[in-house]
Amino acid sequence: MSGEHLSEEQYQSQVKAVWRATLYLAIITVVEVVIALTLGGVLPKFVLNSLFVIMSVWKAYFIIGEFMHVKYEKRAFALSLGLPLSFLIWGIIAFMWDGSEWLKAIVEMSK
Repeated sequence: MSGEHLSEEQYQSQVKAVWRATLYLAIITVVEVVIALTLGGVLPKFVLNSLFVIMSVWKAYFIIGEFMHVKYEKRAFALSLGLPLSFLIWGIIAFMWDGSEWLKAIVEMSK
């Protein structure tokens, strides 16, 4: 350990930040559950899934930024984490898109 100790004010500030983050994540999660239970049968699956993906990425961004302290790092370090993540997400979407095209082709051939 470094031997540094937090002052009472710094400690209380960090405790408040943790509770604020917990509340923020809980609110988003409750909104997700309410949408799933109330609008699950009403909205098209694509819209519903898109909402869940957006909210999950929003929560993940907040968790990475706040709890992994990336938002306090230099811009270059944050980009070195964010850009590969965006390419990974793009790759998943591209493979899913291509897979659905393959499925369409197989279904067409089996007719």
